[in-house]
Amino acid sequence: MENFGIIVATYEKDYCFAKGCCASIRHFLKDVPICLIVDGSFSVEDLEKTYGVQVIYRSHTINECLRDKKWKSSTKMIAFWESPWEYFLYLDADMVVWGDLLKWGNFQDFDMVIDRPKNNFSDQAICQWMFNGPKIEKYFPDFNWRNRPYFCTGVYFAKRGIFDLDEYRELLELRLSQPNLFYGMDQGILNLMIFWAVDRGKIRLEQKPMQTIVSNFALEELKERFPVENNIAVEQKEASAIHWSGKKPFISRHSIFPEPMNFFRRKFLDDAKNFTGLSAELALQIEDFNSYKTKLWRRLTGKGTTAMPKPISS
Repeated sequence: MENFGIIVATYEKDYCFAKGCCASIRHFLKDVPICLIVDGSFSVEDLEKTYGVQVIYRSHTINECLRDKKWKSSTKMIAFWESPWEYFLYLDADMVVWGDLLKWGNFQDFDMVIDRPKNNFSDQAICQWMFNGPKIEKYFPDFNWRNRPYFCTGVYFAKRGIFDLDEYRELLELRLSQPNLFYGMDQGILNLMIFWAVDRGKIRLEQKPMQTIVSNFALEELKERFPVENNIAVEQKEASAIHWSGKKPFISRHSIFPEPMNFFRRKFLDDAKNFTGLSAELALQIEDFNSYKTKLWRRLTGKGTTAMPKPISS
């Protein structure tokens, strides 16, 4: 694809996973350009040197409502207006690519391609994971919020500039005035933006089953779908982005199937530092400890990224 790259948003706590994410991109998608959007001031030099990634620090973005944390805008939203490329694939840091995910990116016919979950959310689930539906009716009376194929916003293809920045800023202002209206930093707002734009004929949308949320599947099924054999990640017929939405895939959390992320975190260490075997395992243990330490420090000091609001039921 021309004028295209992959964007990964990260902050200090999940940077250890961003390395695995980028390693999986290089493994399956070869030399496609990568850009990190970084929330914080920490160095990402090891990824820059190893995989030639570009870097956008949130503090250097142009638009105030994307840059200043007082707006509570999700870091990933920067890509819609300040992506280095006209077309991009976005990935959360706690994901790895498994197979040729680029086959889902049809920009000739669509402006955005998102995941297609097996089933639509119930009204109760929408109110728990997206936004308070009955209250949304008050602010968007022409929008039918029920029975829509909403998705977990960890992966999507999109064209830069498809959304109006002023409309997004109005949604941020609404969330600031109504803290329990939307779920999460971006999931509720972005799903509303997408399907509201579709209803008004502003974007062309396609949905494909391109995301595997680990918590939705049994451990044995995941092992069968995403095998590592003889230290090789085996590509499957149906490409997918594996997403550890919720519990993070630290190397010791065997119950949540961290093996694909472990494989690519090890691959990064091999590519970047020629670390293998015990030296790689020690490096991963140290990374996990530092990530946990950072999380604990943020909790104790109340600093860092804003916590998600609690899910709402009505």
